[in-house]
Amino acid sequence: MKAEIVVGPADVTGESPVWCDRRRCLWWVDVLGGALHRLVPETGTERVWTFGEPLACLALTDGNALLLGLQSGLALFDSDTGKLGTSQPLEPDLPGNRPNDAAMSRDGRWFVGTMAMVPDGTARGALYRQDPDGAAHRVLTGLHVANGLAVSPEADRLYLSDSWHEAGCIWRFDLSPEGALSNRRLLHDLRGSGARPDGGCVDAEGCYWSAGIDGGRLIRFTPEGRIDREITLPVSKPSKACFGGKKLDTMYITSLAPGDAGPNAGAVLALNPGVTGLPEPRRRL
Repeated sequence: MKAEIVVGPADVTGESPVWCDRRRCLWWVDVLGGALHRLVPETGTERVWTFGEPLACLALTDGNALLLGLQSGLALFDSDTGKLGTSQPLEPDLPGNRPNDAAMSRDGRWFVGTMAMVPDGTARGALYRQDPDGAAHRVLTGLHVANGLAVSPEADRLYLSDSWHEAGCIWRFDLSPEGALSNRRLLHDLRGSGARPDGGCVDAEGCYWSAGIDGGRLIRFTPEGRIDREITLPVSKPSKACFGGKKLDTMYITSLAPGDAGPNAGAVLALNPGVTGLPEPRRRL
């Protein structure tokens, strides 16, 4: 199973790939470049928007707007008009923090993790839930680099990882219909594996995929936490994967350039993993 280079290498910190099934396009961000990318694979057309500040994550809505996780906060952006709405700061008391990874639940609740811009071993990060009415709630603290967010196909489980070197674990939570988290338990401890758990996604079979940053591979876990499959990639720092394409059978993977001396560092990759994904959830506006 060989990954192909779709774009790049171009990104400094490629992250948050999201497939839009309506426009048949791939969205992703370059965090430190403060850039939003859109690729239409059928035509090869790419477009880039820049925001002048770190941009870490994005989500779809039921309209043309996107939800963006900027350093200044969460905001709506209309790519058709170029209009950026007012940002909603998540942590105004922590100006050294920024959003990191995120995942939309099936009912439009957006879970967003935060981290320090310059991690130093202090657990300054947290997990927030922005409800469909726009209200944001802090639901978990004590994280270093909040990552790996994904929601199970049945919408009853939330996955979360911490990518900090000394954390390196993936957890699962029970997720209630109201968006409450409970029953935190370990899915898998990757410390000592050479692959820190970065971004995550789930497939239609209910398995969880983790981008093994530093380890140059994707790791698939069963719902019980057993490693089911590992796919070697032509980058050492994959950051997150998503399912896309007409049949949701193509996996797109972003990657980071810093710390990777290879020729493909910062590229967007694609491969066919032999399983399909799920349509990306949307926020109803």
